[in-house]
Amino acid sequence: MTYTLNSYNTIDDSDLIMDREEIQALKQKIKTLEQKALVNEKNLLELEAIYKNINQDRTIQVHKVPNITQNNYQGQCQFFKELTPKNTDFQISELFEKLPFDDIDGGVWKQGFEITYDQNQWSQEKKLNVIIVPHSHNDPGWILTFEEYFQQRTKNILDTIVNTLIEKSTRKFIWAETSYLSLWWTQASEDMKSKMKKLIVETKQLEIVTGGWVMNDEANSYYYAMIEQMIEGHEWLRNKIDASIRPEYGWAIDPFGYTPTMPYLLEKMGFKSMLIQRVHYHVKKYLAQNQKLEFLWKQDWSKENSIFCHVMPFYSYDIPHTCGPDPKICCQFDFARASGQYSCPWGVQPQVINARNVDERSRLLLDQYRKKSQLYGDKKSHNVLLVVLGDDFRYQSMNEAKMQFENYEKLMDYMNSKAEFNVNIKWGTLKDYFELVKENDLKENIQVPSFSGDFFTYADRQDHYWSGYFTSRAFYKRLDRVVEGYLRTAEIFYSLNNLNGKDNGEKMNNLYKELLGARRNLGLFQHHDGITGTSKSHVVLDYSNK
Repeated sequence: MTYTLNSYNTIDDSDLIMDREEIQALKQKIKTLEQKALVNEKNLLELEAIYKNINQDRTIQVHKVPNITQNNYQGQCQFFKELTPKNTDFQISELFEKLPFDDIDGGVWKQGFEITYDQNQWSQEKKLNVIIVPHSHNDPGWILTFEEYFQQRTKNILDTIVNTLIEKSTRKFIWAETSYLSLWWTQASEDMKSKMKKLIVETKQLEIVTGGWVMNDEANSYYYAMIEQMIEGHEWLRNKIDASIRPEYGWAIDPFGYTPTMPYLLEKMGFKSMLIQRVHYHVKKYLAQNQKLEFLWKQDWSKENSIFCHVMPFYSYDIPHTCGPDPKICCQFDFARASGQYSCPWGVQPQVINARNVDERSRLLLDQYRKKSQLYGDKKSHNVLLVVLGDDFRYQSMNEAKMQFENYEKLMDYMNSKAEFNVNIKWGTLKDYFELVKENDLKENIQVPSFSGDFFTYADRQDHYWSGYFTSRAFYKRLDRVVEGYLRTAEIFYSLNNLNGKDNGEKMNNLYKELLGARRNLGLFQHHDGITGTSKSHVVLDYSNK
């Protein structure tokens, strides 16, 4: 989700004032929940009795809870003793204390600073390796509902991705939201399903990143719901695509801030690396100035667990803010805008690449790549650069995909052929990038810094803090927790029945389908425009009805 002035202009009274029908619907939901609560209370009492029978021979020891408000740790549990001092190179709490939070104009990179470089730092023996990663960010609900987005945009996007990648084996793409893959799968032809399987399993051109049911929010979602939606997404991939498919790289470009719980869970799930975008712009500036945009993310409560994390440096994840520090130049290399489908706010439109302009265009783009590369690691040893190529709901047509891929392929071929450029550019995925970074770090003996803390509260520019979503639409945030409780209770009863060997055949199969639907609906609401309350009113009601 990328906010623009046009986004706000679409808000009308219907988004601010709930009509009588909606209020009545909410009242009915509350009444229904109260009735279910009584039933649930009875079920919990029965469950408690079952557990008492199971554990009747066991003795439960009750430990005294330590007083954590004391300044010393005498008599307190080992957890709090080990919590401090920190065991990382830098912590978010320290950064907040020392950052000036001054709003200085950084020039073309408004939230940053001017970047310079020495052209002699690259050579034929040590080229700048650029990995360009095409992507399309598809919100499962925001301005439109999940199903509306699918029918109007995402179905075409997935069709386009499959057909574009099949055309040329060097092309790559990444995809995150398994919920949309699931819906597409139910409507796709057998030929298209076969092609997608080939792209994911055999040629590795299409990489599933994170692979959760959605790209979940990290401020409001409970960790149980985070895990549940990840399991649902990964199980779908395993059952429908191939049992060997297991995402290993995290992709979270749009959640409004980040919790250390998520990298902890990803590491426990076997992930190797991750990428994030929406970090406070003052923190980004500090990380960029000190070449710490890549680090090992650790948690205060776990000394052993860490995961390699890449922070995107600029304002947004769209094309104008990902090739380098100057969005006016980067926007000229978003070739979907050349057809007039979109426009560049900076007033200079893209030029279709041809023999007459390829040299000038290549030099202009390479200058941005070189500047961006200065923000990652030691300039003498770090020679790998990630450039993502996409935005919200991009690649909706074969014409759009053709404009992007074919024009970039002309630029790649030209730049790779020019010895004086000392650059190697190719399509890639997160796996391609992170493996190349790891290889370079080992070769150059680069020590990656470690970090602990969270990235809340997010601000993107001029002290614009994104904090209202912590509490907005509180009814639905509460509804989420209630639904989680019901779902967990149902799962426990289902499991206990299986443990007791009571197989009711078709009845249990139907119950499992009900559980599956409930998990997916709960998972859908964990989307960063769902539980946050940042979607339109009719979309929020659609989530609640599910």
